[in-house]
Amino acid sequence: AKDKEKKEKKDKKKDDAPAEEAPAAAAAPAEEAAPTPSAAPIHKVGNVFALFKQNQIQEFKEAFTMIDQDRDGIIGPDDLGNIFQQIGREVDPKVVKEMLAESAEKLNFTHFLTLFGEKLHGTDTEGTLRDAFALFDEDKLGYLLEEYVKDLLTNVGDQYNKDEIKQVWKEAPIEGGKFDYVKFVRLIKRGKEEE
Repeated sequence: AKDKEKKEKKDKKKDDAPAEEAPAAAAAPAEEAAPTPSAAPIHKVGNVFALFKQNQIQEFKEAFTMIDQDRDGIIGPDDLGNIFQQIGREVDPKVVKEMLAESAEKLNFTHFLTLFGEKLHGTDTEGTLRDAFALFDEDKLGYLLEEYVKDLLTNVGDQYNKDEIKQVWKEAPIEGGKFDYVKFVRLIKRGKEEE
């Protein structure tokens, strides 16, 4: 059983490849690196690697590697618990698991970088955005009618023009006139490739 677990971890590690396999950002020269964190809001960028300069990504990678003590490509409860011990803090294993449970998925390098990107850019989390859409979903169906959302975008709050709505709608998950806001939030927070 342990050999099977190790093999699954190894296979999973390949699937959750870190920054070295990141498109564009890894190939970009340092002087022409991606914009600084303040230059591009995370919700408008599908690839989290485009938010940081190459040297910043490398620093995050070093921090991730330091925390990922078992080198499986995932920060797990043991990794986090060991880090707390190294800095002289005794933390209940339940608390560590709760901390990691706040993450929607396993904490690989891409997710780690995304979390820092959200914090550095001051953007809302997936949960916050989903909850905001859910306020308009009185029947809790997980979708809103397309025309209703368009009406909200043009007539309430920051009013968008037709061209801006058309731009957003290009990638929006709409089927049969139903706007799937859960998928939409996932798309804008993680990008198309992770949908």
